[in-house]
Amino acid sequence: MKEKFLILIAFILVCQPVIAQPMDKLTLVVVIAVDQLRRDRLHDDFPGGLGRLIRHGKVFAAARTNHANTSTCPGHAVMLTGVNPAKAGIPGNRYIDRQSWESRYCVDDDDTANRVFGAESNRSPKNLLVTALGDWLKAANKNSRVFAVGGKDRSAIILGGHDADGVYWFDSSQGLFTSSRYYLDQLPGYIRDFNGSEPLQDGFLSRLPEYWEHAPGNLREDDFSGESDEFGRTSGHPIRRGALQEIADQVYHSPFVDTASLDLARLVVECESLGQRGSIDLLAVALSASDSIGHLYGPFSAESDDALKNVDLMLGKFLAFLDEAVGKGNYVVALSSDHGVAEIPEWSIENDRLQCPVASGRASQYILGAKMYWYLYRNFTFPFGNPASLVKNSAYSISVNSSYARERGIEPNDVIVGIKVLLEDQLYVKRAWTLKDVMGDDSEVARLYRNSYVEGKGGDLFLQLEPSCFLTRKGASHGTPYDFDRDIPLIFYGKAIPPGVSGEMAHSVDIATTLADFLGIPAPAHVDGRLLMLR
Repeated sequence: MKEKFLILIAFILVCQPVIAQPMDKLTLVVVIAVDQLRRDRLHDDFPGGLGRLIRHGKVFAAARTNHANTSTCPGHAVMLTGVNPAKAGIPGNRYIDRQSWESRYCVDDDDTANRVFGAESNRSPKNLLVTALGDWLKAANKNSRVFAVGGKDRSAIILGGHDADGVYWFDSSQGLFTSSRYYLDQLPGYIRDFNGSEPLQDGFLSRLPEYWEHAPGNLREDDFSGESDEFGRTSGHPIRRGALQEIADQVYHSPFVDTASLDLARLVVECESLGQRGSIDLLAVALSASDSIGHLYGPFSAESDDALKNVDLMLGKFLAFLDEAVGKGNYVVALSSDHGVAEIPEWSIENDRLQCPVASGRASQYILGAKMYWYLYRNFTFPFGNPASLVKNSAYSISVNSSYARERGIEPNDVIVGIKVLLEDQLYVKRAWTLKDVMGDDSEVARLYRNSYVEGKGGDLFLQLEPSCFLTRKGASHGTPYDFDRDIPLIFYGKAIPPGVSGEMAHSVDIATTLADFLGIPAPAHVDGRLLMLR
């Protein structure tokens, strides 16, 4: 007990105490991105930070994403760039590079100069083709500072933009918060102290419980069919069990990654004096637990319910800290999400609202892949060609290697049409959109796919499943153009923003444009986002 007390004291004394600003002047913008948060999961009786924002902020009750590929990287990209993924250059978490024919990660970087501290990977925002709010802010005022903290590298990096002063994320392969040499030559001392020299003895991991214990949940019993059993289906789930690598993975799939992210965000404010230097600073915080937990258990599970309660609790403490450190009238908050999620089909079946024509709501991605590649082999690459060299998929996008095809006398469009027919013959597929379909159709769904398509990175076919159909064996998923994946919360909060609820149609791509106007700084002419009325 004495050792843990000393660790806590050391953590508090890492930076000098901060004193609230005496002036009533906006000095800090805080953007909170809660990964995989459906709008219908929020209500105004949350007792902590979520409740405070809902009751005292400007709530846009009809907010959605404005693109079809509802996944993490593009969902975060649109928030602070003000452009749809098509312009941002971020079609998905991963994509097929049409020149190299390789699967690429959205924040990967071939340049070893941008190596992640303590790892063998390279990370940077170089795949982001446009600037972000933090870049605009620093261009308008050279004294402004920009930081991002998150549970995922792609979330924090994309929110930080190109010219951030610091971007930190939880690396589950190391069990600590890290960054890349794209931003700085070494991790700041306060980050290293937060991690600890021996993470399980003197870092933030040492303060976590052995198990994650939670209540049964408000909507369904704790142990429910369809949930993943990777970390157990009932309370308590292991947190500090096994070796460091196992513990890091357990933490990543628990509410404690959000707790640590907000603790570190507080430390960044303190040690970098954000909002306390007279100029306007930006802090983006990406909370990822709702996504990792939602994938395992679904959005209405006891686990997801507890994760959101933890966001409410920790966000309440963080806002109270900002009240003291920066001053109530000196900061503004924007809260949103990158995407929603579908409820697990077992829950839909129990409540008699399954829309999927497959009785279980689940189909096998492996069987679908086997059907597709057998078709390709039989019709195009027999006897010695490799169908995997002809076609690759990334999430719900399928790409045809035109060079490989033409070298073998194969017409790429014949491959595309053949796969389209095969896919649309599956009971759980609503439509397979060709690029020609997407560009030529005037429907709303086609428009959403156009907003997701990136030249050189986008596919030739886009798979639209029937509503509430899954290609996963357990848990929940997202990535479709349906409302349950697109409906997100959007709240702006601050002294100059009167509380209320707006029915105005709003999108996450409107956040940066709106904040830039609120701050009085210019946004680029190419933005897609609209200006939302905050006052």
